Amino acid sequence: MAPMVPMRGLIFLCLLHLCVQGIQGVNTAVLAKMIQYFYDNVQPQTQKTQTDAQYALAIRVPLDQCKKEESDIQTVFSKDDAQKVKDKLGKGEKCLLNEGEQCTSSSNVIATRPDLKTKEHSEHILLYPLSNSPMGRLLAKADKDSCVVFYSYNSPCVQTCIQSDDNILAGLSNWINIRKEGMNAFVFQEIWQKDSKKKDLQEEFLKINAVVPLYRCKKSSNAMACRKCVENNIMDPFCLPEKK
Repeated sequence: MAPMVPMRGLIFLCLLHLCVQGIQGVNTAVLAKMIQYFYDNVQPQTQKTQTDAQYALAIRVPLDQCKKEESDIQTVFSKDDAQKVKDKLGKGEKCLLNEGEQCTSSSNVIATRPDLKTKEHSEHILLYPLSNSPMGRLLAKADKDSCVVFYSYNSPCVQTCIQSDDNILAGLSNWINIRKEGMNAFVFQEIWQKDSKKKDLQEEFLKINAVVPLYRCKKSSNAMACRKCVENNIMDPFCLPEKK
């Protein structure tokens, strides 16, 4: 007969398990493969200079797609679907999950460029309005056994995305409040050029990480490398502008 575990000890073990589940982060090697896939198959270009353009994308995937290195993002976001998203972004259109308007067959991706007419930033477009946002509709399809990754090509700009009345922090909080027990990641690739010399960038990034785990995926020598930006409230220099 197996020894009896006191109820108090059993509750402690259960709470400990939940705590460990809650603090587990995305596997950065897997994340690198995912972001490389976005770069190779979705990344839009500017019309005038044909350089990489700003856009934001959020995706809902099974948990293994954020944990296991043998996972293949194409099984949940095919190249055909990626091309559909890229085509929409190239035309200045949005990829959303409005009723009757699923821009991918998998219905697990939302994406947009900034709105040139209203000057609304791409991250803000996906996260607002809080009561009926594109992100909210994506999260409605996610369960605790899924992973949600929000990717922005450029880091959120300090002046508008973090410090202004139109900042994205409430939108990020709304996301996490819906998925407190889920695996979530906010990822950026490049440092927004106008913020590249700001001394307070670390402080601003900490504000984002206080709401949702912040990661950076950086492309160099045709290889993508990702790191978690903050551990124990200490910022990894990998996520900050290079010192000159």
